[in-house]
Amino acid sequence: MKKPKILAITSELPWPLNTGGHIRTYHILKSIAQNFDLTLVVPELPSDAPGVQQLQSVGVRVLNVKVGPRSVPAEAKRALVAALKSEPYVMYHRHNRAEVRRAIQMELHNTNYDAIYLDHLDPFAFHDLFPDQNIIVDLHNVYSLLAERVAEEHQGIRRWYLHREARLLAKIEKEVATQASGLMTVSQEEQKDFTELGNSNVHLVANGVDCSSYFSLPLGRSHSAPVLLYIGALSWQPNAQAAKYLAHEVIGKVRERHPQAVLKLVGRDPDKSVLELGEIPGVEVHANVPDIGVYLAEASMLVVALDSGGGTRLKILEAFAAGLPVVSTATGCEGIACEHGKHLWIAEREDFSEAIDHLVAHPELAMSLATHGRALVENQYDWSALGRYACKAIESVLEQSAE
Repeated sequence: MKKPKILAITSELPWPLNTGGHIRTYHILKSIAQNFDLTLVVPELPSDAPGVQQLQSVGVRVLNVKVGPRSVPAEAKRALVAALKSEPYVMYHRHNRAEVRRAIQMELHNTNYDAIYLDHLDPFAFHDLFPDQNIIVDLHNVYSLLAERVAEEHQGIRRWYLHREARLLAKIEKEVATQASGLMTVSQEEQKDFTELGNSNVHLVANGVDCSSYFSLPLGRSHSAPVLLYIGALSWQPNAQAAKYLAHEVIGKVRERHPQAVLKLVGRDPDKSVLELGEIPGVEVHANVPDIGVYLAEASMLVVALDSGGGTRLKILEAFAAGLPVVSTATGCEGIACEHGKHLWIAEREDFSEAIDHLVAHPELAMSLATHGRALVENQYDWSALGRYACKAIESVLEQSAE
């Protein structure tokens, strides 16, 4: 039987698997390719296309669009165009690249697709190219909420600008909800939000983890001194702010009771201010590492001191799968069906060092959290099951068009 043809569009090649967004996109695309004839349009710099071969090996036909490097004049022009159109630049219009637009037009002219799959909100900027197509959008986050939360961390013109961007993103999210044939969200809360915005075909496809990659690691970790781990794209401001909080406000207090304790900050593209955290006693910054599994294996616990952001925290799911106990803020574990005291320990920032000390002093509690956390991801968050949910969401869109 001939498979339906799906054209997927994303703004960044999902490789290497070193960020939550990359991991989700890769595994969802892999699952879609197993059930549909999938073509992916993705922009890449002319000499930098790692991961294309990997995607093709799992059945994804990759249309790798060569784009030029970003420049200040070009981005200023793009931001101005966004302002004139009352569209958000942040997380939206900045990805509306002319080269990608032409490639999509040509692909749609040459091939009849049964549906368009948009990875993230920003490819919706191209929706005028396929006004009559079935569209399904994978909404990794509620970006208006992200922008609003980040705005609160700034002052002056930047605060005003980010609040404005949040309002414009909310407008686009409303358009997506009313115009798309189907949506995918990562949490029940976001599923409810987008249903209320006007879409009757919203599917819950949570973030997940490849459990088989981590189950060789033992449950719990025994160390003479705590090894605290924080993982995240350190170029993303909420992650950078969380890393700074842990380095400036938490590790020092922990080292008062455990002088050899170490905080390891692991992530992509940290700026100078984050790299300089490595000068603080007990703090290590590990940038752009090829494999976070090594750091998960060495850690005593994962510490997630986020107070802004959105979506489901892949870093927590990975730690669960790796058998690590987790201390997190309530914001840090949003979107995960977990319970305080059973799967992880929830503490707000001002109580973080005390929560860490509590788990260090009660290893049997840390082991219990690790055991229940691993069981949770194995039963509910493995990518093999979540990929099937994504395919069912696409099938629902195709079935609607056939009626």
